[in-house]
Amino acid sequence: MNAPELDSAESRKEQHERVSKLFGGYTAFIAALLVTTFAKSNDFARSWIVISLLALSLPSLVALNLLDFRIRLIQGRRKSASRGLAFALGCLPSLAAVSILIGHFSVIAAILFVLLTLFWFLALDIVTYLGAKDPKSEV
Repeated sequence: MNAPELDSAESRKEQHERVSKLFGGYTAFIAALLVTTFAKSNDFARSWIVISLLALSLPSLVALNLLDFRIRLIQGRRKSASRGLAFALGCLPSLAAVSILIGHFSVIAAILFVLLTLFWFLALDIVTYLGAKDPKSEV
């Protein structure tokens, strides 16, 4: 197999499905964390901040799963501003909320969480995936 065959439309579809499942799981985690934080809000000093950030990020995370990746590819656009905005408004507040929640127990763990999460996003090329090229133009 040569390189164009490895990056076919079918492999793009599989990659999209994997990332979609990943963000679906992350959305479910954030929803569960929101419910848990509501239940234990008396135990945390800054629980209102965590609840606000999680509630702010949840609609954008759902929108990220609902915005269709394939329509952008059919239209031949390299990037989607709406998907990028949903990604930013969904992930940044939720990561801040999780960091604050972790920081309630350990500041060092919260700092490491942020650094490792940033490394994870860069290593998996999630940002590049959101602005991936059209497979038809690469042939």
